Amino acid sequence: KICIFTDKGQLHLLKVLDLPYGKFRDKGTPIDNVCNYDSKEENFVYITSLAHVSCSKVLFGTKQSMLKVVDGAEFVVAKKTTAATKLMDEDEVLTVQVLDGDETLVMASAKDMFLRIDCGQIPQKKKMAVGVRGMKLGAGDELKHIYVLHEGETKEVEVKDKMIALQRLHVGNRDTKGVKK
Repeated sequence: KICIFTDKGQLHLLKVLDLPYGKFRDKGTPIDNVCNYDSKEENFVYITSLAHVSCSKVLFGTKQSMLKVVDGAEFVVAKKTTAATKLMDEDEVLTVQVLDGDETLVMASAKDMFLRIDCGQIPQKKKMAVGVRGMKLGAGDELKHIYVLHEGETKEVEVKDKMIALQRLHVGNRDTKGVKK
């Protein structure tokens, strides 16, 4: 089965055997036609196999800085569409990532605030929990990006025409303000 996580907090499960068979040069079939996913209302956040998810821990991060780690076995369900996470009003999922165990997480807000935390600080919750606050956001601020850095990985982002190396940010505590860049 293929797992499709969307920005509205939904999980769509699609059996590979249900996919229509086609020739190599064929255009293919829109995914809207083979499962309950509606491309007009929701966007993909993460696509992976159910076998990969079911034996791992899955990280969820939202625009309002809510974070949680969920055991992947909770997503092994019979329904084609199910709620993958609970969202607050006007919130949407920014990232869904399968964790290995030694990652750090960098949150970047719209007002150029950055906070790097260890993924071990994020508590494990059930899939229908909202989660915990990852970063204190100012009034009118929201997260724009959430980056997951594996140990030894280097990543740079551009902020105000200068490059910032995310792996060089100080590892702070969860639920703090972050640093301005």
